[in-house]
Amino acid sequence: MGGKTNSDNTERFASLLVTLLQGPRRGLSRQQLRHAIDGYRGLDDHLFDVYFLRDLDDLKELGVAINKSASGTRAEDDFHGSGALYRVDPEQTFLPKISFTAAESVALSVATRLWTDPKLGGEGHRALARLPRLHQLDASSSRFAARMTVREPVWAPLTRAANAQSGVSFRYRRVDGTESDRRVLPWGLGQRFGLWYLIGFDLDRQAERVFRLSRIVSRVSDAVVPEGHERPAGFSPSDYLARLSPERSMTTARVRLPAGRGQDIRHRAISTESTGHGDDVVTYQFHDAESAASRLAMLGPEVKVLAPDTLREAVLRRWRGALEAHTASIPEYKLRKTIPTGRSSGTLMAARALSIVAYVQQHGAVSRGDLCREFGINESTLTSDLKRISFLGPEDVSLGIRLDVDFEADPVQITVPPEFSAPLTLTLNEALVVVVGLRWLAASGHSQKDAAASALTKLTAATAHLPVLDAIELRPRADDDSGISRTLRDAVHARSCLWIDYYHPGRDEISGRVIEPIQILESGHVAYVLAFCRERQDLRVFRHDRIVGFDTLEETFALDERHERSASLAERIYAPRDEDDDVVLAFADHLEEVFRDHSPRGVAVTREQPPRFIGQVALAGPAQARRLVAEHGGDVVVTEPEQLVQETVQWLRAACAAASEEETS
Repeated sequence: MGGKTNSDNTERFASLLVTLLQGPRRGLSRQQLRHAIDGYRGLDDHLFDVYFLRDLDDLKELGVAINKSASGTRAEDDFHGSGALYRVDPEQTFLPKISFTAAESVALSVATRLWTDPKLGGEGHRALARLPRLHQLDASSSRFAARMTVREPVWAPLTRAANAQSGVSFRYRRVDGTESDRRVLPWGLGQRFGLWYLIGFDLDRQAERVFRLSRIVSRVSDAVVPEGHERPAGFSPSDYLARLSPERSMTTARVRLPAGRGQDIRHRAISTESTGHGDDVVTYQFHDAESAASRLAMLGPEVKVLAPDTLREAVLRRWRGALEAHTASIPEYKLRKTIPTGRSSGTLMAARALSIVAYVQQHGAVSRGDLCREFGINESTLTSDLKRISFLGPEDVSLGIRLDVDFEADPVQITVPPEFSAPLTLTLNEALVVVVGLRWLAASGHSQKDAAASALTKLTAATAHLPVLDAIELRPRADDDSGISRTLRDAVHARSCLWIDYYHPGRDEISGRVIEPIQILESGHVAYVLAFCRERQDLRVFRHDRIVGFDTLEETFALDERHERSASLAERIYAPRDEDDDVVLAFADHLEEVFRDHSPRGVAVTREQPPRFIGQVALAGPAQARRLVAEHGGDVVVTEPEQLVQETVQWLRAACAAASEEETS
């Protein structure tokens, strides 16, 4: 099969697209395409079939509509073939004519920048490159921001299945901790309380169901859907998400805590009873066993879960998972200044190359520096992409011409055939990033909300080929919470001072302070407020869920030099302090955003599959490292220094032993 590289694959299937676009309206046969495209020449029949079918799938992934029809030629016509003819439908493949105002262009840029997800962020950049916006515009600062991400690996296959209306199967863990296999026809997805949910029809239970993505504990597989099942007309995720309420399904827990420990749990206690032996039995209520288990696991051997069994098992599962991860070997690594990017897939390389073509076509001659900045690549990668673009098209001139580009020139100009003059339509992920981002802006108190709403209206025609977009909803956290989140939003808007009682997990204490809220920041399922703390006389980032009491003061404030670092702090959730300790941690690949939030100074990516992100980070002592390890149950591992590794292992063993003794007592 030879050592085919991603660049070979990129040139081959991108050339297939350029050739099909220039082909006759009747289409081209497999043999014509095999003869015309350099990447197919020299392949035996089996390899050609493998590559050709794979390339058709890759083009569909890029949003290209491939039409297949009977040839109508004689069976003995070997060249033109007696089988199918393939053609690209331009009306389904290219973006319709659309234009955006300056304000709408800013909203588009802001909407894509909301996504900090490493995988989806690139999709947004490629979408912007093809949308005919006014570029090089700076967005004005806003009092509301978000850092959107999808940590659940099942999100992508579920979104694709919802768009195609194809069935899926997976294993699901209920709120009580029990697991079962599910077969579902996905209708749509939505986010509420900062969490993603799947709404669909359970094929075995023959009923509508809502599933939390973080509780899907297996890969998503295909499932057969009987005829007659489809997404209901007029389906809206909001109708189903509105029914979700943590208060409706609360479970009572009983835990034993040392006197003075677990202050945030004690704050929510229904009752507290002293055992007379230096600890207390605290009774409180929780909604989700997994979330509650994460918090309790951070207390380590000090906590004893008395009831319910599902909560005790969830806590123990985290400790055992963390212990197993710390006693397993970590692949060798070498910390560097930046994260190695590795090789992009052929599909992503082709998407970037085609987006470069569209960007240059929209803006005329573009400097090499501007292209590097727009696509987040270096000069060497740009030269490689431009060389690749120069080879796109058929080798057989009777079937069309290749794209013309001088890959060493500055500025860059690209000549394309007339059939390729419009940008390609948006892919599913590209459209999701833009549309969902715009919807969040339009629904929030962001300064771009009006422009985002009008840009959404204009995008309707450009995304008509993706019906699932109407079945995906994301809403700001303040819309879910009439308490602290809404109070903080109102205070940010009015520049009102607040008194808050704040839980500090490192010290396990609740303290009161006056803050001047500057900006609301949503990151995944967690919401923060960036504020000037009058007690500390400095800027701080406070988590909403750790504010256990609050009161709006009559005093207001004005922005001044005290708030000047707010922009840089908003980009780093965890700001290291001079007295923090350097620790090397390994993060599971789905926690890449958490890894980046810790501002690692030395980084590495392991070669295992799936990879792990390793970084030297600053933490407030060993206790914070243990809390991270226990919270994520094996998805965060301490690798250096060795003394901390051993201390963490001993702490986890003690926790597991104490829990096991509790089970047998």
